[in-house]
Amino acid sequence: MATESPKDAARAHGARFAAVRPACTFAEVSRFIDPDWLVEVEVDAVTGGGPS
Repeated sequence: MATESPKDAARAHGARFAAVRPACTFAEVSRFIDPDWLVEVEVDAVTGGGPS
């Protein structure tokens, strides 16, 4: 899903995940070699069970 601006993406993320509040990072890339490229990165974070 392409968005017009980072604010649009942040608004959509907030609307979808308001009750959950997951960790979130937005990164902007100034340009790619091909301007038609769209890249999406998905990352899963796993935490331990706390101090031993």
